[in-house]
Amino acid sequence: MNILIVDDSSSVRLLIQNTLAEHPEAGTFKFFNAENGQVALDILEYNTIDIVFVDWHMPVMDGEALTQIIHQDKRFNKVKIIMESAESDKQKVIKMLKQGINGYLLKPFEKGTITKTFDSVRKKAH
Repeated sequence: MNILIVDDSSSVRLLIQNTLAEHPEAGTFKFFNAENGQVALDILEYNTIDIVFVDWHMPVMDGEALTQIIHQDKRFNKVKIIMESAESDKQKVIKMLKQGINGYLLKPFEKGTITKTFDSVRKKAH
């Protein structure tokens, strides 16, 4: 399973990757990292990605724009998206759910929340 972690914070990317590296099936995971949506698109262009963790608010291209592009491009129609953000405005979160994100992590999050959300989205992917 190929996992792309998109966040402008290297410490958040590392936290998510290290948490998933402890997963019982971690031996089957390959990780990709990007600091913004534009770099993520470049990675998506040349790699088959199964799940994307994407930060909502980033420079260059934010998570909302990246999500829209992923859903509009048929090459990425099987990619599952877990949005992660400190955004707590329920209406904005509902809007993103309607746009097709598959999971939401409210920052700050704990390792257990990352794993639980990942497993939930992963089960829907199969």
